Amino acid sequence: MTKSIISRILCAGLLCVSLVSTAQKTFEGTIVYTLDFSGEGLPPEAKQMMAGSEMTVIMKGEKARTDVNMTMQKTTSIADAKTKTSFVLMDFMGQKLKITHKAEDKTPEVKVKELPETKEIAGYKCKKAELTMGGQNEPVTVYYTDDIANNGYNSQIKGIKGYPLQFEINQGGMKITYLAKSVSLDKVDDAKFNIDTKEYKEVTQDDLTKMIQGGH
Repeated sequence: MTKSIISRILCAGLLCVSLVSTAQKTFEGTIVYTLDFSGEGLPPEAKQMMAGSEMTVIMKGEKARTDVNMTMQKTTSIADAKTKTSFVLMDFMGQKLKITHKAEDKTPEVKVKELPETKEIAGYKCKKAELTMGGQNEPVTVYYTDDIANNGYNSQIKGIKGYPLQFEINQGGMKITYLAKSVSLDKVDDAKFNIDTKEYKEVTQDDLTKMIQGGH
């Protein structure tokens, strides 16, 4: 497998947590998504390697945790809407890295086009919409439910009032489809948001980009 494909897979893992690290004020529970990878530039061996990838989003109060499990990496993100901060923990290729983010005051404009289609996902009736982000030409297709609140904190899935249970993102010619397979309303233990990060090396986003591209 080429370095380019490996780089795209690693970036995809980061993209997953950046998309859904969003803290909810009225929802407490756990949502598990399956991840499907496709695209003309994606070799069969890469697609096979990423088969079975999942993303788990855990939300309680103003905090959210996102865990992405892929063959080549495991990524965890903890977001806090109160402090407007989040950090990402990555474990790949024998390295444990931590990246801390501060929410930006300005976010790209999002244009929302509501569509008539509906479908049921994980027991929830979902509406369809297309979101066009500032600076992007290709819209993001989303199915969302009004029954789960979405305050849009630290998320690229903005502009909709409900919570996305299915969405598609294009990343460097590779399409990633996220589909919720289960939604649990069980109470969440506060310990889920307390992770010991002593073993992780603090790096910047630029540092990580260089490492992924082989520039370290």
